[in-house]
Amino acid sequence: MIVQIHTYTGGELATNGYLVPVAGGGYICFDAPEGMATFIIQKGFKISALVLTHGHFDHIWDAARIEREHQCPVYAHIGDASMIRDTSVFKMFGIPQHIPPVENLQLIPVPDQGKSEFKVVGERFHAFHIPGHSLGSLAFYHSGWKLVMGGDILFAGGVGRWDLPGGSHETLIQGIKTHLMPLPAETQVYPGHGGPTTIGVEKETNPYLTGEF
Repeated sequence: MIVQIHTYTGGELATNGYLVPVAGGGYICFDAPEGMATFIIQKGFKISALVLTHGHFDHIWDAARIEREHQCPVYAHIGDASMIRDTSVFKMFGIPQHIPPVENLQLIPVPDQGKSEFKVVGERFHAFHIPGHSLGSLAFYHSGWKLVMGGDILFAGGVGRWDLPGGSHETLIQGIKTHLMPLPAETQVYPGHGGPTTIGVEKETNPYLTGEF
């Protein structure tokens, strides 16, 4: 099944947010970079759910505004819940702007470094807990759409940083190899930064996964 993905890129770190149409005329929004809420209004979209791949500031910048304006549920993993609910932590990392916290965060139950089914707005995903970039990083796989919303876990030719609090190179690589590399080669990967890629391309050429790094 082909699904039309709307991509928005915003903020100083050129962070991607994605919009996927669902039944009933609404959209699932994956991540909320700076400017995403305005982009949604300009497009005339209605957000049925906001799903956060992780809790870093550049991915949750507009989350509270989207939650408020669309009265939609916001989902994330418990590992990053504290920074999504209390954004004052970002001041420690030199972020001067106040990022409003999400008021009613819904936690996605996934076993530690495991996977579980995640149903949202009538759609069924596999949620993979792949820490290493952050404690609560998640990737969402939809078999019917043949795509992964991967946040900052896997990029075209790269992987997420592991030198941030809660980071681990070994854990990150192991999670990618365990959960993402077995997916069909044609699976499209939509990352938190940069352009899309496929599982097949990354399996064959990504230096962090082939041992060439």
